[in-house]
Amino acid sequence: MPTGRSSLLAGRNKAPLTPDEIRRAVNTFLGLDKNVSARYDDSSRTAFHEFVEPAGTYGEVVFGPDIYPGSSVIDPNSALSLDAAAAHELTHYHRWKDKTALASDDLEHLDEALTSLQAIFRYDRHLSETDVRLLVADAVQRLQLFVHQKQTVVAVEEGAENLGRSE
Repeated sequence: MPTGRSSLLAGRNKAPLTPDEIRRAVNTFLGLDKNVSARYDDSSRTAFHEFVEPAGTYGEVVFGPDIYPGSSVIDPNSALSLDAAAAHELTHYHRWKDKTALASDDLEHLDEALTSLQAIFRYDRHLSETDVRLLVADAVQRLQLFVHQKQTVVAVEEGAENLGRSE
């Protein structure tokens, strides 16, 4: 995933977080992986960020109110629990560190699907059965979005070809 772009889709929580909710989220990140930096920014959408500074490059998860689930029961991404969303974001860090992230914008949905699936295996003992199912559903949704995106590109290209032939 290109760093800095939110990996959580629309439909998640938008309400400001209370100090207790922030503390719960920070503790969730720490409980899952104490080696990855995660910090709250009330004006930010949740995303993994790569920072380049004179002292070196580092990765960090910056989370906003959308780290908590939204009200949609249909959209698997909106329903991801705090634990599942945190596991997903932490997995972005590990995919970046291991150089397995797909950085191309064209592959964003594919990268998100792979991240959700890898989060299951990386954090399986910390996730409930429901969290695992939601991460799988998120991966399936992202694969569907990837296929739809590719089909749209092909349809546009074919339309342009046909338009060129009719002139």
